[in-house]
Amino acid sequence: MILLRVPIIGDIIDFIALLMGYIMQALFFITGGFNIGLCIILFTIIVRLIMMPMTIKQQRFSKLSSMMQPELAAVQNKYKGKNDTASMQKMQAETKAIYEKYGTSPTGGCLQMFIQLPIFYGIFAVVRDIPKYVPRVKELFEPIISAITGVANYSQVLIDSGLTTATYDTEDGLLQFFNAFSADQWETLKNAFPTVSDTIAAQSEKILHVNNFFGINLATAPGFKLSLALIIPLLAGLTQWLSVKLMQSKSPVNNDDESNTAAQSMKMMNTMMPVISAVFCISMPSGLGLYWIMGSVVQCIQQIFINKYMDKVDVEQLIAKNMDKVNKKRARQGLPPKKVDTSAVTNYEEAVQKKEEEIARRGERAKEIKDSTEYYNQNAKPGSLASKANMVKMYNEKNSKN
Repeated sequence: MILLRVPIIGDIIDFIALLMGYIMQALFFITGGFNIGLCIILFTIIVRLIMMPMTIKQQRFSKLSSMMQPELAAVQNKYKGKNDTASMQKMQAETKAIYEKYGTSPTGGCLQMFIQLPIFYGIFAVVRDIPKYVPRVKELFEPIISAITGVANYSQVLIDSGLTTATYDTEDGLLQFFNAFSADQWETLKNAFPTVSDTIAAQSEKILHVNNFFGINLATAPGFKLSLALIIPLLAGLTQWLSVKLMQSKSPVNNDDESNTAAQSMKMMNTMMPVISAVFCISMPSGLGLYWIMGSVVQCIQQIFINKYMDKVDVEQLIAKNMDKVNKKRARQGLPPKKVDTSAVTNYEEAVQKKEEEIARRGERAKEIKDSTEYYNQNAKPGSLASKANMVKMYNEKNSKN
């Protein structure tokens, strides 16, 4: 993670992780430390609600971007092929004026993502390493760490047991190492340290109980072996796909337009995101996968309400308000006011209507194909020689009647 290597950003992420750790710690206190899975679910809901204002702003920017496209495209076409300095300056000025009219900037959406990125890393750190941030969970590991570090040459014993090839000489290192243990690994550790096996057995049972979520150990990665834990990456991919579909439902952009490079790039990204989510959750602890799933579920619910909210936004009023701000600024500069151009609103509405009509046409075409296939496959198995012969016969009969 490159961001973590930048000192200032790394400090910000550590601070965010500390704050998120307090939330997780409070949830463990409220729930009585019953189960990590339950705490992750509640943690996800709370964090998503906290971040909802930024999500709404990002969606608002997306809608305004869709509305700006006709005007931005017109400016680009106007100066297409003109590479002289004067034309480039005019194009930049006209483009800037469009963004001012809508009260946004070319980096508006990027800013929201940039703000959310350190927050995501902070959340990632907490969910990946819960014992570090939640004292009640850390307390379960401390008797084991204390007992093992009291054994002579314990680092070499760990290596000889086959559990690791690395040397762990700090308590924090051992805490992170043991946090990812499966039931089999705890058993191996118990056999490697027979003098403290009772302590390991008693505490590991408590740890496995806390990490157990409907038979899935949230501390371990599902991997590629057949197990119940594989449901985590599968659900992660599915919920991410549903979330993407809901986000696309209000977009008037035609993703099937081969000439629209931006639309094709977005379509590719939206297709790959569910796959990336599934692969990510295969190699990461199941606890992170659970967070990912719940994040997508909460996002789907939020998106339904956000879509309803965005439908109620009066864009013409929004443009007029932004233009009023622009004209006040121009008045201070001694410049004449600009008129409100609502042509983009009309173009946007036409784009939405065009998309709805296209979806309806596709539905009608699919129904026609289905009805035609059923008609020609009557009394015959689809794809068989009899069905093909039947198709020719019925086609001739149908045309002979016309």
